[in-house]
Amino acid sequence: MAARALLLAAIIALSAALPARAAEGAALIAPMSGTFEALGRDMRRSATAILGDDLPVIDDRCEPEPAAAAARDTIVAGDRIVIGLPCIDAFDAAMPLLADAAIPVLAVGVRAPDITTPPRDHDGPWPVFRVGPRTGDEVEALAAYVADDWREENFAVIDDGTLYGRELSQNIRLMLADRALEPVFVDTYRPLLENQTPLVRRLQRSGATHVIIGGDARDAAVIAADAERIGYDLTLAGGSILIAPPDDGRLPDGTIIAAVPYDMDLAAMAARIATQALASDLPVAEALRIATFATAAGPLSFDATGEPDLDFVRIHAVRDGRPQPVPANGDG
Repeated sequence: MAARALLLAAIIALSAALPARAAEGAALIAPMSGTFEALGRDMRRSATAILGDDLPVIDDRCEPEPAAAAARDTIVAGDRIVIGLPCIDAFDAAMPLLADAAIPVLAVGVRAPDITTPPRDHDGPWPVFRVGPRTGDEVEALAAYVADDWREENFAVIDDGTLYGRELSQNIRLMLADRALEPVFVDTYRPLLENQTPLVRRLQRSGATHVIIGGDARDAAVIAADAERIGYDLTLAGGSILIAPPDDGRLPDGTIIAAVPYDMDLAAMAARIATQALASDLPVAEALRIATFATAAGPLSFDATGEPDLDFVRIHAVRDGRPQPVPANGDG
């Protein structure tokens, strides 16, 4: 334990004094063209701000074949760590090649639950380290909030019938049932309507004053507006899909959203972690497995499988039309 503590102190001390391009051997693989180009540009901006403008950035288009080619390029270049691969199909194509070359990957924003588990046909280490939440983390955070703050409220659970909506509805009901909480009303609504008054009337007749919605911000805004028009006081809650541009409708103040904070920059966080790991005297994958890393969101360690111990999802409440973090004690 003493040796681990000394290593941690050394890594954090080194990271504080490193110049902008200290982490030679890092590369970013992300979509620089195609449908998800904007995502890749944001990741490049964040990563190069930490690692320098000469950070190698390789386009995977969020597609399997370009991702496999990008992985081969990093292997040939002798890179020691890869950041990115935010799209699951690209990740699945590139990761076996990088694992065979013993190049660890800081997977940014990939929510699939099994990315840190090696495929059955893979032999040897699987050096994947997730930087970001997993599928289900939003629902777990939302269920914990509801169990604490809505325990005495009559609440409903509704969804829009999509895969996302159904999964949120079903999973949160299961989690709340484990806490001895049951909704007074459950329904699936038709999305993208200009008027949701019939749904709002059903909610009102059920006695629900609070609603968990498995649907997007536009539908939530329509439901809220229709409730306000008939004088029905309704509090909404949902996942990050409720964070939407203004033309999708304004959510009323008090709406609860479980999401990664907008200012929690996962690509920058991964770049900081890469810098610290590359600064150690240990092999990069070993440093990633045993050290605790200083990040803007707090200390972060990876478990033996590469899962982080940091809670990325936070509860927000809408104020003046914008989601604002709710303090841990729940007092908004």
